[in-house]
Amino acid sequence: MISCGIMVLKISRENCPTNQQLIRSTGMKNRIIYCLNFLWTSIIAFSFPICFGWIFLDITGHSKGYSYNLGSEKDVSILLGCIELLIWLALSLPSYIYIFRKTITKGKRNLYVIIALYIALALICIIVSGGISAYLKAVFNIY
Repeated sequence: MISCGIMVLKISRENCPTNQQLIRSTGMKNRIIYCLNFLWTSIIAFSFPICFGWIFLDITGHSKGYSYNLGSEKDVSILLGCIELLIWLALSLPSYIYIFRKTITKGKRNLYVIIALYIALALICIIVSGGISAYLKAVFNIY
């Protein structure tokens, strides 16, 4: 019986991870979380021009375009725009804060690279959606 108890103890000790294995798994977990947040913020940066235009038009009361008079629907449009803005901020800010805090510890140069990447993704979205002139005409009514 005693040898059986020692055997069980020995087996359970062999299955326990060491401190180095725990540190490695925690480091890997942090990398996975960072990568997922980076992917999420990249998607948000790419879709930012569309979301900005949609929220801007709703808040200003031009959700159906500049040539259409909303009349009594204007209040609903403004309310929806405010709700959309809150949802967009709730979805984007936590990930951006996490990415910026983790990246600034690696150096300011890396942070500038990430900011430039986000700006490039937003510009790519504008170009894909029809160009800067079409975007300015649709959102701000600038010809």
